[in-house]
This record gives sequence, C-alpha cells and structure tokens, in this order.
Amino acid sequence: MKSRMFFYVMLIFGAAHSPCAFAQHENCNHGDAPDASIQQGGSNFVCVDGLSSESINLKTAAAEAKKIESLVTAVGKIENIPENVAVVSTRIAGRVCKLYVSPDASVKEGDPICKIESLLPGNPPPSVLVKAPKSGIVEALNIFRGSPVEPNAEIARIADTSKFYAVANVFESYVGKLKLGMPARVKLEAYPDKIFSAKLVKFGASISAPTNTLPVYFEVENPSRAIRNGMRGIFYISTNSGKAAVSVPKSALTGGNARKFVYVEKCPEDKIYERRQVVVGRTDDLNAEILHGLKAGEKVAISGVYQLQFMPAADMDAHADNHAPAGKNVPAPHSHDEHMATEHLAEGGVAEHPEHVHSELEHSSPSVVGAVGDGAASGAAVSIGNGDLSILEKLGRSGYFKYFLWALLGVSILLNVIFAAAFARSGRE
Repeated sequence: MKSRMFFYVMLIFGAAHSPCAFAQHENCNHGDAPDASIQQGGSNFVCVDGLSSESINLKTAAAEAKKIESLVTAVGKIENIPENVAVVSTRIAGRVCKLYVSPDASVKEGDPICKIESLLPGNPPPSVLVKAPKSGIVEALNIFRGSPVEPNAEIARIADTSKFYAVANVFESYVGKLKLGMPARVKLEAYPDKIFSAKLVKFGASISAPTNTLPVYFEVENPSRAIRNGMRGIFYISTNSGKAAVSVPKSALTGGNARKFVYVEKCPEDKIYERRQVVVGRTDDLNAEILHGLKAGEKVAISGVYQLQFMPAADMDAHADNHAPAGKNVPAPHSHDEHMATEHLAEGGVAEHPEHVHSELEHSSPSVVGAVGDGAASGAAVSIGNGDLSILEKLGRSGYFKYFLWALLGVSILLNVIFAAAFARSGRE
C-alpha cells in the first residue's frame, strides 16, 4: 500500500515537472508584457463612430522611411530686410491738404500717399503729389490731413513683406555647427500649426553678452503675406539629415516617457484602431523613429490621438462575423502581446481580407503552427478556432495554464509531505 502511494505521488510530481507540460506555454511567443493600464481596460481595440471621428478631427498617416534630422534649436523673431524698406519724404515745406492712405494699408509702387500744399504764395498755392516709391505695407504714417511738413522729414515708411529675415538667437556653443545655406523650419507663435521654410544667409557680427547668443539670419519667403514684422517663433536648424528609418509623425505618439503607444488603423470601414506599444528611437521636431512595434505602410492616427484613449472598446467578435466569408470558420480574435491583431482565414490558410490581417500564426506555439502548416499543404480547410482545440491547448491560450501547473505542483508537494509524515509515524509504531 505504501509503495503504491509513493508511486502515485512520484507520478504526479513528475508530471508537474515534465518538459512537455511547460512546452505549450514556453514555446508561445508572448512578446513584451502588456501595459497595466491596457490590461485594466480589457481591450486594445477601440471603435470610433462617424460623428466622433469628425469631432476629434481624426486623421491617419502611413509609417514610412524618413530621415531623422540632427537639430539645433533656438528662439528668435521676424525682422524686415533693410533693403526692402523705403521711407517717404518731400523736399518742400508745407502742409498736408490730402491724405490717400492709412496705417497698415497695402500700396503699390506709384500709388499716391498724400498731397502737400507748399508755403509759396498763390491761389491756390503750388502743391506736390507724393507717391509710394515701392510696393508693400504702410508700416508707419506720421502725418494727418492738415499736418505741417518739413523738408526731408519722414512722412511714411513702406516695407516690402514678400520676404523677411528670421533672426535666431543661437547659443555660442552651437554656432560652430552652422554653415551658410543650411535649412531651418520656423514655427511662429501666431501660427502653431504652420511650418515656414528658411535658409541661413548670414551671421551676426558679435555675441550678445547678456544671453551669450549670436544672431543668425535666415531668409524666409512670405508669398501669402501671413508673416508680420516682429513675430516670435522657434527655429529648428537642420545640421545633419541622418539615415532613413521607419518613422511616424510625433503627434501619433501617446503615453509616458517609459512606454509609448500608437493607434494603428485595423479596419478603415468600421474605424477600428489598435492601441499598440512601440519602441521609439531618434526624434526631431516632426518625426519619431520606430525601432520596434510597427511596420512600414501601416497607418496610424496622427490627429485626435488623445481622445482615442476614451473611445469604447471594439466588439471584435461581431467585427469578425461581419467580415467572415459565407460558410467559413473564422476564429475569434485573441491577444498574446501588444501586437495582437485579427486574421480571417479561408481554405488553404489564405487570408481573404489582407487589409485586416496581422498574422496570428506568428504568435502561435510550434504545435499549432505545425498543424496549420500541414493542413495547408494537404489542401484541407484550416480552422484554429477554440472549438477545435484540445483542453490543454485551450488552457494554454487562455493564459491560466501556468496557474494550473503551479496548483498541480502544490498538490504534489502536499502529498509528499503527507506521505513522509505517515511513513515516519508507521516507523515509530
């Protein structure tokens, strides 16, 4: 009786430690552990209805190879180019009898500015019509109707605003990295969503002692006349274009410093997005390099990303049913890691909806992959739904298999203790 009990205990203990018992769990590639916040949410997939999509201004862009630039960042402001500014004056003394312009008005070369009545006798006295020497904006107007005018006094100042200097205050330690002709992107406070291209044309004469910075002059075109003299902004000066890498706009990233996520478009028709963890490499002011977690060509949300976190979870079972071919066995979606996705399989293991596919087989255990591969080779219909799995396979997929093994180990240890106590007791008797 004692020998039989010992045999049963050792059999259970051996089964709990058998490599075959752990094979299904250990060989399954789970990837990185999902973020705790995602586990609490219960689903990595969200669904956005049409009205919500418009209200959050949801936009997408494809991940693609881009060059991540090395940047020197500085602050500065817009200034007039001196040769593009003209001062209006007259050689005679008199008074303004007519005024044709107002401050900040646009004028063309030859347009009348004012009419000055001289101090010479006459009825009426001799007068002079003063015209604009160039096209531009009337930045300053120093006269009114009836104002006295002195010879060579500044009547008005006109600036050509088709081009400006964008003057960046660059710290002395970065000046050595800059060269004439280098490009820069300028973001002005007045237009936070716009980017203006500029080119380095000259350096300042001396370092400013209080700030230890050097004024660096960039030329920026202003065809739309949106830029105004005196506007402030941030300068991103490109010193090295770097190598191309799979990148997304920085606006696509969400999460903290430790973990970054993107929302990947899984189904454009139903507006289903997957919250996926990514590993971020180099960044510049526009783009972020993705080292792991995203493939070139996959579309990610780049606008409305923050609001996507609060959208309702997508019903992936209903989505799979809606897109299932008639008479086909479509598996319910499952997740092994942050790269979880749905695959619709047809006969022979061929995906009939490639736009919704992120291969499930890449994350399956070798036994499951082998079974699917053999089925595809023989031309038989492949089905890996939960209904066709064994009990052990279901446990392995459910994630509770490891707890079952630990429970079995605990029972075997407890039986060993009981057997040892009984054996010691019988020995004393």
